[in-house]
Amino acid sequence: MVQISICLITNLAKADGFYTVRALVSSADNKGTEFLSSVKAKTFLDNGLTDAINAWMLPTGAVIAINFQVTNSSQSLQQDKDGYIINSKFYLRYVDQAPVPDTASYIQKLEREREARERGEVKDNRSFLAKYWMYIVPIAIFVMISGATNPEQAGQASR
Repeated sequence: MVQISICLITNLAKADGFYTVRALVSSADNKGTEFLSSVKAKTFLDNGLTDAINAWMLPTGAVIAINFQVTNSSQSLQQDKDGYIINSKFYLRYVDQAPVPDTASYIQKLEREREARERGEVKDNRSFLAKYWMYIVPIAIFVMISGATNPEQAGQASR
Protein backbone atom coordinates (compact mmCIF):
# COMPACT_ATOMS: atom_id res chain seq x y z
CA MET A 1 0.00 0.00 0.00
CA VAL A 2 1.47 3.32 -1.11
CA GLN A 3 0.44 6.63 0.38
CA ILE A 4 0.67 9.99 -1.31
CA SER A 5 0.05 13.55 -0.26
CA ILE A 6 -3.03 14.78 -2.11
CA CYS A 7 -1.56 18.28 -2.18
CA LEU A 8 1.23 17.15 -4.49
CA ILE A 9 -1.03 15.50 -7.06
CA THR A 10 -3.68 18.25 -6.99
CA ASN A 11 -0.99 20.86 -7.70
CA LEU A 12 0.23 18.73 -10.61
CA ALA A 13 -3.35 18.35 -11.87
CA LYS A 14 -3.99 22.11 -11.72
CA ALA A 15 -0.79 22.76 -13.65
CA ASP A 16 -1.79 20.09 -16.22
CA GLY A 17 1.37 18.19 -15.29
CA PHE A 18 2.39 14.58 -15.37
CA TYR A 19 2.68 12.10 -12.52
CA THR A 20 5.81 10.05 -13.19
CA VAL A 21 6.79 6.65 -11.85
CA ARG A 22 10.48 5.79 -11.71
CA ALA A 23 11.51 2.14 -11.51
CA LEU A 24 15.07 0.98 -10.95
CA VAL A 25 15.72 -2.59 -12.10
CA SER A 26 18.90 -4.36 -10.99
CA SER A 27 20.19 -7.34 -12.91
CA ALA A 28 22.41 -10.21 -11.80
CA ASP A 29 25.56 -8.39 -12.93
CA ASN A 30 24.63 -5.42 -10.66
CA LYS A 31 23.82 -3.28 -13.66
CA GLY A 32 20.91 -0.98 -12.80
CA THR A 33 18.47 0.24 -15.43
CA GLU A 34 16.06 3.07 -14.81
CA PHE A 35 12.59 3.15 -16.38
CA LEU A 36 10.28 6.16 -16.37
CA SER A 37 6.57 6.19 -17.21
CA SER A 38 4.10 9.07 -16.87
CA VAL A 39 0.37 9.77 -16.89
CA LYS A 40 -1.57 13.01 -16.65
CA ALA A 41 -1.99 13.87 -12.97
CA LYS A 42 -5.61 14.98 -13.49
CA THR A 43 -6.54 11.63 -15.03
CA PHE A 44 -4.81 9.77 -12.21
CA LEU A 45 -6.65 11.83 -9.61
CA ASP A 46 -10.03 11.55 -11.38
CA ASN A 47 -9.78 7.74 -11.35
CA GLY A 48 -9.28 7.52 -7.61
CA LEU A 49 -5.50 6.99 -7.76
CA THR A 50 -6.07 3.56 -9.34
CA ASP A 51 -3.35 2.33 -11.67
CA ALA A 52 -1.68 -0.71 -13.22
CA ILE A 53 2.04 -1.22 -13.65
CA ASN A 54 3.21 -3.70 -16.30
CA ALA A 55 6.78 -5.00 -16.37
CA TRP A 56 7.76 -6.64 -19.67
CA MET A 57 10.40 -9.39 -19.51
CA LEU A 58 12.27 -11.43 -22.07
CA PRO A 59 12.45 -15.23 -21.66
CA THR A 60 16.01 -14.67 -20.41
CA GLY A 61 14.62 -12.75 -17.43
CA ALA A 62 15.78 -9.29 -18.52
CA VAL A 63 13.27 -6.47 -18.00
CA ILE A 64 12.87 -4.49 -21.22
CA ALA A 65 10.05 -2.08 -20.37
CA ILE A 66 7.87 -0.84 -17.57
CA ASN A 67 4.49 0.70 -18.32
CA PHE A 68 2.43 2.79 -15.90
CA GLN A 69 -1.21 3.39 -16.81
CA VAL A 70 -4.34 4.67 -15.13
CA THR A 71 -7.17 2.19 -14.93
CA ASN A 72 -10.78 3.29 -15.26
CA SER A 73 -12.30 3.23 -11.83
CA SER A 74 -15.44 4.64 -10.33
CA GLN A 75 -14.20 4.39 -6.76
CA SER A 76 -13.51 7.52 -4.79
CA LEU A 77 -10.26 8.50 -3.16
CA GLN A 78 -9.40 6.37 -0.14
CA GLN A 79 -7.82 8.20 2.73
CA ASP A 80 -6.07 6.98 5.83
CA LYS A 81 -4.45 8.96 8.63
CA ASP A 82 -1.27 9.89 6.70
CA GLY A 83 -2.69 10.60 3.23
CA TYR A 84 -4.47 9.09 0.28
CA ILE A 85 -3.95 5.47 -0.77
CA ILE A 86 -2.81 4.57 -4.28
CA ASN A 87 -4.51 1.40 -5.55
CA SER A 88 -1.85 -0.21 -7.75
CA LYS A 89 -1.85 -3.54 -9.49
CA PHE A 90 1.43 -4.97 -10.73
CA TYR A 91 1.59 -7.34 -13.69
CA LEU A 92 4.61 -9.28 -14.90
CA ARG A 93 4.34 -9.89 -18.65
CA TYR A 94 6.55 -12.12 -20.75
CA VAL A 95 7.46 -11.31 -24.33
CA ASP A 96 7.17 -14.27 -26.67
CA GLN A 97 10.12 -14.90 -28.93
CA ALA A 98 9.39 -14.66 -32.61
CA PRO A 99 10.17 -17.74 -34.68
CA VAL A 100 13.71 -17.75 -35.96
CA PRO A 101 14.00 -18.32 -39.72
CA ASP A 102 15.88 -21.42 -40.83
CA THR A 103 18.11 -19.67 -43.36
CA ALA A 104 20.65 -22.50 -43.69
CA SER A 105 18.11 -25.02 -45.02
CA TYR A 106 16.56 -22.37 -47.30
CA ILE A 107 19.95 -21.57 -48.84
CA GLN A 108 20.61 -25.30 -49.35
CA LYS A 109 17.24 -25.67 -51.09
CA LEU A 110 18.06 -22.75 -53.42
CA GLU A 111 21.43 -24.33 -54.23
CA ARG A 112 19.79 -27.68 -55.09
CA GLU A 113 17.27 -25.93 -57.36
CA ARG A 114 20.02 -23.97 -59.11
CA GLU A 115 22.07 -27.13 -59.70
CA ALA A 116 18.99 -28.95 -61.05
CA ARG A 117 18.31 -26.08 -63.48
CA GLU A 118 21.92 -26.18 -64.69
CA ARG A 119 21.64 -29.93 -65.37
CA GLY A 120 18.29 -29.45 -67.11
CA GLU A 121 16.33 -31.64 -64.70
CA VAL A 122 13.65 -29.04 -64.04
CA LYS A 123 10.51 -29.34 -66.19
CA ASP A 124 8.56 -26.27 -67.18
CA ASN A 125 5.06 -26.66 -65.71
CA ARG A 126 3.61 -23.46 -67.16
CA SER A 127 0.58 -23.46 -69.47
CA PHE A 128 0.83 -23.02 -73.24
CA LEU A 129 -0.17 -19.33 -73.09
CA ALA A 130 2.26 -18.63 -70.26
CA LYS A 131 5.13 -20.17 -72.24
CA TYR A 132 4.43 -18.62 -75.67
CA TRP A 133 2.59 -15.35 -74.98
CA MET A 134 5.46 -13.30 -76.43
CA TYR A 135 4.90 -14.96 -79.85
CA ILE A 136 1.08 -14.87 -79.75
CA VAL A 137 0.65 -11.19 -78.80
CA PRO A 138 2.58 -9.67 -81.80
CA ILE A 139 0.69 -11.90 -84.25
CA ALA A 140 -2.66 -10.85 -82.72
CA ILE A 141 -1.66 -7.16 -82.91
CA PHE A 142 -0.56 -7.57 -86.56
CA VAL A 143 -3.90 -9.20 -87.50
CA MET A 144 -5.89 -6.40 -85.79
CA ILE A 145 -3.86 -3.66 -87.48
CA SER A 146 -4.08 -5.23 -90.96
CA GLY A 147 -7.88 -5.62 -90.56
CA ALA A 148 -8.26 -1.96 -89.53
CA THR A 149 -6.30 -0.60 -92.53
CA ASN A 150 -8.56 -2.20 -95.18
CA PRO A 151 -12.16 -1.78 -93.90
CA GLU A 152 -13.60 -1.65 -97.45
CA GLN A 153 -12.25 -5.07 -98.38
CA ALA A 154 -13.69 -6.53 -95.21
CA GLY A 155 -17.10 -5.03 -96.06
CA GLN A 156 -17.04 -6.35 -99.68
CA ALA A 157 -16.11 -9.84 -98.61
CA SER A 158 -19.22 -10.18 -96.48
CA ARG A 159 -21.62 -9.45 -99.47
